Amino acid sequence: MKSKNLSLFLTLLIISLMIISSCDKPTEPPKDNPPQKLKLFINEFMASNKTTIADEKGQYDDWVELYNGEDTTINLGYFYLTDDFTKKFKWKIPDSSLQPKRWILIWCDNDTLQGTMHANFKLSAAGEQLGIFSRDGKVIDSLKYGPQKTDTSYGRFPDGADFWKFMNPTPNSSNK
Repeated sequence: MKSKNLSLFLTLLIISLMIISSCDKPTEPPKDNPPQKLKLFINEFMASNKTTIADEKGQYDDWVELYNGEDTTINLGYFYLTDDFTKKFKWKIPDSSLQPKRWILIWCDNDTLQGTMHANFKLSAAGEQLGIFSRDGKVIDSLKYGPQKTDTSYGRFPDGADFWKFMNPTPNSSNK
């Protein structure tokens, strides 16, 4: 009888421990699973624009196209654009909404008096760097590029992808 009671006790103890341990599962994601990166991209740019596209003043300035790869709208007012990684907050992108799977053109002409989408720097056709940074200085997207060709853009193909190539310019539309 003692043996049966001991067996029953041990069986109940094991079952109880199994039930308790199954209820002790974490409710938060593991710490080694970082949040997914925002899909806001430098999608295409032209550092030597002589005849391709003019701004609202009729000037052929350098430009950068940003692309929203998210399924939701992004408020661009939370971000900065720069051509110098030591100056992450060089130009604050004005408050504007970038719709999902859409583009916006920023003129890089160092002439902010021409309009809200005119950055306070120019691009170098000899090559340099471009970056989008968050308010807390985190890199959202960046690239370093080499010499550029006049009236030829350099962009991701397809939009938002990791592959870059020289292409016929497609400002404010899908890269081809």
